[in-house]
Formats: sequence, C-alpha cells, structure tokens
Amino acid sequence: MMGVVFTELMEMVETKFSFDLADRVLARSGTTGTWTAVGNYDDAELFAVVSALAEETNLPVPDLLYAYGRHLHGRFMITYPSLFEGHADAFAFLLGLESHIHTEVRKLWPDARPPMFEPILTAQGMDLRYSSRRGLARLARGLLDASFELHGPAVVIEEIDLSDGAGTEVMFRVQRLA
Repeated sequence: MMGVVFTELMEMVETKFSFDLADRVLARSGTTGTWTAVGNYDDAELFAVVSALAEETNLPVPDLLYAYGRHLHGRFMITYPSLFEGHADAFAFLLGLESHIHTEVRKLWPDARPPMFEPILTAQGMDLRYSSRRGLARLARGLLDASFELHGPAVVIEEIDLSDGAGTEVMFRVQRLA
C-alpha cells in the first residue's frame, strides 16, 4: 500500500486526537511508523495501526475507516488539487476516476494498486462498484460522502456489500435527491 495512506492516517490521528495517542497507537500496532508518502508498504501495517487506534479510542474499526476516508478526501484536495479540476460535480469526477485519476496515480507511483471503481450511470444517478482485495469499502464510503458533500449534487447512497461482509466488493447505489 502506498505510504501516503499511512502518513495521512497518522496526520489524522495527530490532528483529530493527539500526538500522544499517535505514539501509543504506533507502539500498540508494532509498526515503526517510518513511512514516507512515496514508499510502498505491507497492507497488514495499515490494519495493525487502525486496529490499535480502535483499541485506544474504543471506536469501531469501520467508523475509523469511514472518518479516515472523509479526512483523506480533504487532504487529497489540498495535496493534489489538479486531480479535482475540470469536473462539474462528484458524478463527473467518479466517471473519470479509473480512466483519469487512477491512471495518474499509477504514473506517479508504478507500484500503486488502487481499488477499482466501476461507475454505471442510471436514470436516478449512478451505481458505483468498488473492488479491492483490501476490504476498505468503509474508507471508500467516507471518500464518496465527502466528495458529494463538497462537490454536489445532493444524493443518498445505499451501500450493498457483495462480499458477505468482507468489504472487498461493494455496490454504492448513488441516487440524486429531487
């Protein structure tokens, strides 16, 4: 997994909680915390950090992943503003996610393995299929919610797990509000 995912997670812990909690999370997780944004690291380290954060805060892992997705959207907008330019709304952005955004991600970081997003326009909005062996659908949902809140339009999102709770295959049914 790309190091930016780790560095931004720790930045969220430090800003939303505290530096002391970040230190305790790293100690509990058994990771070194010596990630660089451009490095590539074992996925297990991310899960160890999130599990340690859940233990330290008594918050459920899915809730933490969701909050992290929302945080990550804001950080990506600041760090990579060009990726968000030229899209009329969140629907337009999501339609170009694989062909434009993830293509650029792979150019910048050839080792990156971002999740797959398959958008299908519907009469009411969009069905967006998320696929990733990592099972980070809750993180993806946080990104989606933040994207629609900031870029519109107003929507309701139904989350259908197609992977028996593993979060590796999820259909996000996005419907415009009238």
